Amino acid sequence: MSEIDMAVIKPEMMKPYIWLETSDGSIQQVEQEIAMYCPLICKEIIQKGMGSSKNCAICLPQRVSPATLSLILDYCRFHQVPGRSNKERKSYDEKFVRMDTKRLCELTSAADSLQLKPLVDLTSRALARIIEGKSPEEIREIFHLPDDLTEEEKLEPLKNTTDDPRIRLLNRLYAKKRKELKERERLKSVEVEEEHIDKRSVDDLLSFINGNEDQKGIKTSKNKKKNRRKKEQHQKNSSLKEASGVNKKEVNGQNIRPPNSEADIIAETSISHTEDVFAHKEFDDGDIDDGIDPALKEKIDREVEDFARRLNSDWPERMQELLSSGQERKTMLFSPNGNSFLRRNA
Repeated sequence: MSEIDMAVIKPEMMKPYIWLETSDGSIQQVEQEIAMYCPLICKEIIQKGMGSSKNCAICLPQRVSPATLSLILDYCRFHQVPGRSNKERKSYDEKFVRMDTKRLCELTSAADSLQLKPLVDLTSRALARIIEGKSPEEIREIFHLPDDLTEEEKLEPLKNTTDDPRIRLLNRLYAKKRKELKERERLKSVEVEEEHIDKRSVDDLLSFINGNEDQKGIKTSKNKKKNRRKKEQHQKNSSLKEASGVNKKEVNGQNIRPPNSEADIIAETSISHTEDVFAHKEFDDGDIDDGIDPALKEKIDREVEDFARRLNSDWPERMQELLSSGQERKTMLFSPNGNSFLRRNA
């Protein structure tokens, strides 16, 4: 409290105690001389006449809790005593601010709300010493602050009113990091665009829009089945042709092949008949829309293919029997001199 304020206060106005109400609603009785060391409390007493009774207690700011009020009163009680040396005051202040960071911040806020500038300066210097030389991450950890800044906000250039070379170098570093950050974001956006590029042809897209994508898959599977059946049939026809070579029999060390033998006629007729029966017609059955359910149609195709496979597996044995019986008749009808054949009706 200044000397002018003390002069305004008359002796009869000075009371040994005043009443103060803290943020939690509790009311405390403190020495008036000590409490008036805080400018805010002094104004309430002088200008409004508050604090003279419990029913007329001075309401302190919300940031002043009972614990911080006790610390502030201890500080005022020591410093309001006249005659103390600067060395004593300095030693007391150094010990007074030895507390954890949370309490120190609360004390600074409470002293500022009571307009107690000497205590605000003291606690602010103590906080400055704590964060000196610390990185932003370490400072946030000390004060338990959330990291709500984006990468770009962290790299904003600092104001350099004093033209400090260290700040200039730091701003250059921040500018370089901002450039790298923008380049990374640009590359990331390019990768995202490439992932969303549709490489399908116009025909495929139109087919997808018209809902023909499933039909195309069905056609592809049918074409594969047709090619597989053609390949199997070709292999079976080749085996039948090889089996027809049984009619070439060695007689007296020579290959005798009767030109008009009945076995050859039967073999050739059977082979041609087999090729005609099992040859696939050259058209794409996938283009025919017969209205049959795809699943049912696929089941029918499997049954037909299984039947053809069983039929083809029995056919070589039947052909072999026919060829064997024809060869026996040919041997019986062949003349002993090996130069001519005897006809069945001759």
